[in-house]
Amino acid sequence: MDERSPFLSTLANFTYDVASGGAIRHLTDLGYTARQIWETLSYPTPMKRIQEQMWKRLLETEMILVKEPGSPRETSKFVREYDKYGRTSFRMVSETALQENRVCTLEIKAHVSEKKRLFELLQRKLSENGAKDSYAACEFGLLAADEPEKYRELLTALDEREREYIEGLPWERKLIYHKLNERMQKIVFRLLEADLWQGDCYFLGTGERVHLV
Repeated sequence: MDERSPFLSTLANFTYDVASGGAIRHLTDLGYTARQIWETLSYPTPMKRIQEQMWKRLLETEMILVKEPGSPRETSKFVREYDKYGRTSFRMVSETALQENRVCTLEIKAHVSEKKRLFELLQRKLSENGAKDSYAACEFGLLAADEPEKYRELLTALDEREREYIEGLPWERKLIYHKLNERMQKIVFRLLEADLWQGDCYFLGTGERVHLV
């Protein structure tokens, strides 16, 4: 193995981050899809790297969560310590805490067959909580891996830009929770209309979870 490989890999990562990392993060915040970002960047950047940077940014901004909304989160902080001679040192410790008053303990069952009532319910909850505190459980990664035909059917129900957004993210093979911003609201409602949505919706402000049955 070339002994320079780790160094060259680190250098390449640094070069990409300087040249395009900031732009990818900024364009992700603006709602660009991976393809739109790839077409916009002036520095040639592999699509895979763009997708990875997008995913990282969406996690940082809590646009997506990998744990159920309101579940315990592990955070780290530095604590100051003194030895017997009074010398100071710092140690990083982890702590787990629940977000105060933001656990979805109240379950509301909603029948997907009653579309009008379901749409009205979700719209009301979105109005009460705002998009900032509303999430949808997404199965895109699970379906792509385990039920590819159903995944393709799901994609055909979306418009071109919505499909481009979903296909452009490296969804993990697990439930992922996406904030119900304007784009995801449209995706959820479109899939509900086509009888292709199964994920629950979470509303942190009112502490409610809409469970679809």
